[in-house]
Amino acid sequence: MTPQPCILCHSNDTHITQNINKDELIALYKRSFGTDIQSLITSDLLYHHCKACDLRFFTCEDGSIPTGDDAFYNALNQLDWYYFSEKHEYHFAKKFIAKDSKVLEVGCGKAAFANFLPQETKPHYVGLEFSTQAKQMAAKNGIVIENISVEEFAKSHAQTFDVACSFQVLEHTSNPNSFIQAQIDCLKADILTGGGGEIRSHISSSPCQAKIAF
Repeated sequence: MTPQPCILCHSNDTHITQNINKDELIALYKRSFGTDIQSLITSDLLYHHCKACDLRFFTCEDGSIPTGDDAFYNALNQLDWYYFSEKHEYHFAKKFIAKDSKVLEVGCGKAAFANFLPQETKPHYVGLEFSTQAKQMAAKNGIVIENISVEEFAKSHAQTFDVACSFQVLEHTSNPNSFIQAQIDCLKADILTGGGGEIRSHISSSPCQAKIAF
């Protein structure tokens, strides 16, 4: 199989490091989580490594990116351990959020991060999440979640928010490049042109952290 360009930096300096059998993966999810992923996995998976930016990502044999749908994330919602109510990242991120900030969280799960925000900020919080169950649960607590991709959301909410954040979500996206760009598009123009903005990337289960200022 021919390696494909990196889905993040678009470099052609990639190689395939592993093949994952489709049937074995489907059986593993069924056995471990009681979840049927047959509709999401169309072939064996290829595990790619980009030597330029060090991203590792999966594709199907035809080059498409397998991603979860509403049913998949609703199933994960049933696992007590999947969506944590507290994370180290929440405590870190809240330090950068002022009381009058409008906050967008992409891939918010049950919107647990909203509980870490200043009371004045909560009415201005919006979460994006594919799980319809998560939206219903958040609504009971007065938290707004939209079941839409950030790319679609950005088309009608450009230059709206002071803060855009996501926690352990990048690995779930089919196009991390457009995912990041859409979050930037949602930020107010004065944040982008006036400087002081940052993109911080924390690698899950790793002490590594990348920071880009803009």
